[in-house]
Amino acid sequence: MTMENSSSHRIAHFDLLKGIAIFLVVMGHVLTMCVRDIDAAFLFKLIGQVHMPVFFFISGYFTYKAVYASPDLKKRFLQLIVPFFTVSALWVLYFPHSGLKSPLSDNLPDLYRAYWKDGYWFGLCLMEIIAVYALISPVLRRCRKTAASVTVGAVAYSALLVAAHFFSHPEENTDYLSLGLTARFFPIFMAGVLCHKHKDAFNRLWRNQWAITISMIVFAATFYCTVYPWDVAWLPEWTGIVVVPLMHMALMVIAFAAIHPWAQSEFASQKKPSAAARWFNHLGKESLGIYMCHFFFLFPLTALQEPMRAMGLGFTPLFVVAAFTAFAIIAVVLVVIHILKQSAVLNLLILGGGLPSRRKTE
Repeated sequence: MTMENSSSHRIAHFDLLKGIAIFLVVMGHVLTMCVRDIDAAFLFKLIGQVHMPVFFFISGYFTYKAVYASPDLKKRFLQLIVPFFTVSALWVLYFPHSGLKSPLSDNLPDLYRAYWKDGYWFGLCLMEIIAVYALISPVLRRCRKTAASVTVGAVAYSALLVAAHFFSHPEENTDYLSLGLTARFFPIFMAGVLCHKHKDAFNRLWRNQWAITISMIVFAATFYCTVYPWDVAWLPEWTGIVVVPLMHMALMVIAFAAIHPWAQSEFASQKKPSAAARWFNHLGKESLGIYMCHFFFLFPLTALQEPMRAMGLGFTPLFVVAAFTAFAIIAVVLVVIHILKQSAVLNLLILGGGLPSRRKTE
């Protein structure tokens, strides 16, 4: 595939980002659900903070319309909520036969009550964020200045934080509507919206060496505060509502600065892209299907717990194990996705794909 114009370049660029992010998602689940009980590992903490913001930022970026038009909620419902209910129900049936020892739900009420929804929280949260965005779109349309748009987003964020305070209880593993995670990722979704609206300014930002340097410093500091809160116990608990969005935005500046040159070199010429570029580009296009299906192909790796601990939960051995296992799992999942797509109904119910439009028969 070649990249003949800026539009094609932009699509390839985002697909690479999504491809890397979904690969990290599977790597993270290999560590937490296959190997298990090594959550203290630095690699696990790093993966846990970097993959999902990418998806929410990109979702916000492509949800934005020049006139702040309300998103197509029906289309998003079919894409996100239908697979959420279908696949979570199938997962509850399959989990007892998976061999996994993770403390997950064995019935739907428990799964829907759980904070992380046994891993299937993303679709519900994104749908809720898009619904909030649809509600504030009429107000955003009237905002002439960026500061006013940011203020509207901040008010919506504050409302979500208040709702999460009353209805989300992560310490009790209870959050029927996933409001805690919805509030957590709403700012980076809105950052995606605003970065698309001011695309030229955002492009100048991630190309600026000072901005990249500052972003690296900000990410390192905010990441440390987020994953090692006991080391900064002197910080008030409420600072998380500022620290996390800062961490996510710094991450996106770094991600765009790192991936854009790669996308340009791989797809902007007539040469054939490398196998790695083609792989991650394809994963980006199939990211939702991989997310929905990969749980069913996780398998126990508990025998690796003690060797990993003996190596001090080192970054390199954990990375190698998680990456190779994730590659094998995703390869199988891609075959399954190809098969499921042969059925329009299963494509809709499991992968979130739209039903084909009716065609006139000749």
